[in-house]
Amino acid sequence: MKENIDKKNVIWNMVGATTNAFTSLVFTIIVTRINGLEQAGIFTYAFATACLFFIIATYAGRTFQVTDVAEKYSDTDYIYHRIITCVMMMIGIIIFTIIKGYDLEKTSVMALLCLYRAIEAFCEVLYAILQKKEYLYKVGISMTIKAVLSTLILLIIDSITHNLILSCISIILVNISTLIFYDFRNVKQVKVVKTKYEMKKIRSMFISGFFTFIVTFLGTYVINAPRYAIDDLSENELQTIFGIIIMPATFMGLMGQYIIQPVLTKITKYIKEKNIKDLKKTIYTIIGIIFCIGLLVLLIAYLLEAPILGLVYGIDLSPYIIDMMIIISGSIMYSLGIIISYILIAFRKTFVQAIIYSIVALLETAVSYILVQKINLLGASLSYTITMTCIAISFILYLSYTIKKFSMNI
Repeated sequence: MKENIDKKNVIWNMVGATTNAFTSLVFTIIVTRINGLEQAGIFTYAFATACLFFIIATYAGRTFQVTDVAEKYSDTDYIYHRIITCVMMMIGIIIFTIIKGYDLEKTSVMALLCLYRAIEAFCEVLYAILQKKEYLYKVGISMTIKAVLSTLILLIIDSITHNLILSCISIILVNISTLIFYDFRNVKQVKVVKTKYEMKKIRSMFISGFFTFIVTFLGTYVINAPRYAIDDLSENELQTIFGIIIMPATFMGLMGQYIIQPVLTKITKYIKEKNIKDLKKTIYTIIGIIFCIGLLVLLIAYLLEAPILGLVYGIDLSPYIIDMMIIISGSIMYSLGIIISYILIAFRKTFVQAIIYSIVALLETAVSYILVQKINLLGASLSYTITMTCIAISFILYLSYTIKKFSMNI
């Protein structure tokens, strides 16, 4: 029975993570084909910004909640905390759009996509409850339902109306429906959530999860920093091209999710039990798998990426093959950085991660603006890859130090 559950968890986690990760890719294809490069640039930038503000809503994230082995906070505490952070997210995007001075259409699309992601952020707190109870497959099913239905409804509504605002509203309604009719039901079946919450614990959660939040927020920012440079220095069409060629890099991040999520509870268990042998074996295996997959992806991307994506989007991407290869190389390091970051979070080692990300984020912001201004898309690609490499190397060194210190204390 346990083996069947584990198998279902792995399979459905892969299916759910895949469909969820590629929604932005498919959304961009749909909008590019129907609305054109200019509108697609607005949508791509707005979606990337919504992903950044999504980190405010998830705050410390599902990993922090799942690895809370001491169960310092109740499920109810996490749920009410998430409601507060989702409200913070929406206030944040309103302030951001006012400061940037965007027109009504761009502001509306950004606000709606942030609401779409805020609902997903709330679902994440329910997903963590299910994952801790070894029902990760229910999470995968939920993510799959939302991804498939959102894609279909976006295609239908945008084809009929050619209106980004109405299209965004349609996918929000899909998320709300799935939350009400599927996610709530699953959580009620798995565990009865208490109706009371403790504000003292919710405040404590903001404090204890702060550095995890900073790590996740800055980790997302450094991915998107070139987009902000393009938004300030170039046109929406270039934003679309960058969004297209960076999409395959999502695959490597997805590989990291495939590998780390099913074993995250085991890694936490090894740390708790001080089982250094199995911990090291698991970490080395994960890193080895990532590099092997990365090299394979790099080869396939070189041979097929430009013609396939060009066919899908209806755009000639052959002039951007060098940019693509640079970004894929960076995405391998990005995936490695994600995995190591998750392991460090399980160790509750977030302060140094936050310092690393803060330094890298400041440097990348400057580098992105300089390189994009000088060499446009190539500059954005180089900025991305340099940043991911610096983060991965820094995290490898810090994890090595952490494991060495952990071994000495056993």
